[in-house]
Amino acid sequence: MTMLMKQARALYKRVEQRVAQGNLNRLRDTMSVPHRKIGTGYGGWFVPTGLLSSQSLCYGVGAGEDISFEIELINQYGCEVHCFDPTPRAQRHVEQLRRNTVNGIPTSINDAVNSYYKADPACLARLHFHALGLWSQDRTMRFYAPENPAHVSHSIVNLQRTADYFEADCQKLETVMRMLGHGELSLLKLDVEGAEYEILASILNGHIRPTVLCMEFDEGYHPLDDEYLPRILNMVRQVKDCGYRLTYIDGWNTTFVYESAVAGRL
Repeated sequence: MTMLMKQARALYKRVEQRVAQGNLNRLRDTMSVPHRKIGTGYGGWFVPTGLLSSQSLCYGVGAGEDISFEIELINQYGCEVHCFDPTPRAQRHVEQLRRNTVNGIPTSINDAVNSYYKADPACLARLHFHALGLWSQDRTMRFYAPENPAHVSHSIVNLQRTADYFEADCQKLETVMRMLGHGELSLLKLDVEGAEYEILASILNGHIRPTVLCMEFDEGYHPLDDEYLPRILNMVRQVKDCGYRLTYIDGWNTTFVYESAVAGRL
């Protein structure tokens, strides 16, 4: 491929992304809801202020090697946080954070040279890690490796079309909550490399309604085919039809608030 062709493809992709983002932004609800970003620029999410407290229970599905969002939910609000990721590197990362914290050693976020977790033993006592995946069924699933071996996130739907994979146990959200003895959920973060459609459909067909839903549409970066944008927009509409408001968009990261759960509080 010539340099000119590469430049043309790159330009087309940028234009396509802008059009796609514009279509997504049209679905955003007009609500006067202040938000703040929790976590790093890479691993952080915008959440509405005034909804979380030390009584809040939060699930973070998809950890990788940046759990700054989960750590800062604890530091800033005192939340109880459960983190889920079956990826071996993610497990090792959290284990290293725990060891380093006990020994008073700083732990870098995502191997950055100037970014470290603000964590102490009291903080980590409120963080619970589970080497478990989330899916629409209780079953073992394949998690396919990213194209770049330096990256950590694996994909059930094989978002980057690779051959290497590992297998891990997955459970439905309602199964996980029943296992952990949880009845309600204040926040659910889904950063699951293309599995969000299947997981969300399963959740919306059930009775669990997290107050805040943070979700990345990974196909915005790695489309499986030309129909990726209709899939994203259709999923957003389904979430809204179930009583959620789309209150913030950050790239392909979206924040929804369950309207009936916060009536009179925003």
